[in-house]
Amino acid sequence: FDGPIRVFHSAKVEYYAPSDSCGMGGMHREVIHANPNYGGSCRFDTVFVSVGDEAEAMNGLLVAQVWLLFSYFDPYHSKDVPCALVTWFIHPSDNPECDKDTGMWK
Repeated sequence: FDGPIRVFHSAKVEYYAPSDSCGMGGMHREVIHANPNYGGSCRFDTVFVSVGDEAEAMNGLLVAQVWLLFSYFDPYHSKDVPCALVTWFIHPSDNPECDKDTGMWK
């Protein structure tokens, strides 16, 4: 790959949360930040990522911290591909140790 990579410090997202009555029929809009200089300090948001079957732990959701938002152009499909570099937080049943700084399972 030798094309340009575009880096973003935030991304607007829209998602459906049927259990929450806020918004139009459960629709929500938020901004995800991955910014090394956000008002003098860094801000790397934590997100839920839908990965599969709701019968699994945490209803098919995993938790991740977003470190980088970027995109690149795929010449074979003629479109931009949005990407994120994340650190996954593992469910406690998979890892008995938690992160000492945040208290979250990592």
